[in-house]
Amino acid sequence: MSHRSPVNRWMKVTLKSSCFLLLLLLKQRMMLEYFSKMIGYFYRIPSGRKNGQDVSGLEAELKEKLSKLNEDLVNKKIKVFGGDSITMFDYMMWPWFERLEVFELQHCLDGTPEMKMWTERMLEDPAVKATIHSIDAHKAFFKPFVDGKPDYDYGL
Repeated sequence: MSHRSPVNRWMKVTLKSSCFLLLLLLKQRMMLEYFSKMIGYFYRIPSGRKNGQDVSGLEAELKEKLSKLNEDLVNKKIKVFGGDSITMFDYMMWPWFERLEVFELQHCLDGTPEMKMWTERMLEDPAVKATIHSIDAHKAFFKPFVDGKPDYDYGL
């Protein structure tokens, strides 16, 4: 088989495509690991605030982490974390951003214009539109949760 055979060209293209896909998946995995470390802030800040603690340090840490996500969108020149289209990574992050107002953390997006645009793009997605809950529904669940009396059957 010569180096110019159609099979050889197909193998090169397939290998390049596979490597590109693998690299994309690895990068998303790293972003997921990074994001998973942020989730605790969405609980610690409102709980600390309720208990009268100074949460400004935690808010500053969260803002820094959100800035890194913003940088990722800017540096890669992408509109969603999946690149050209919304992927599972975007959907996995979305519920936390859907609840920012309930957590009283929407100000943490100040200074992250691409993240704000990402939230707006996500709100336009058909799957998000079909599954979004109202702020009032989130508040009705979250307040008893923070008070230590969660109603896990809320909305059933």
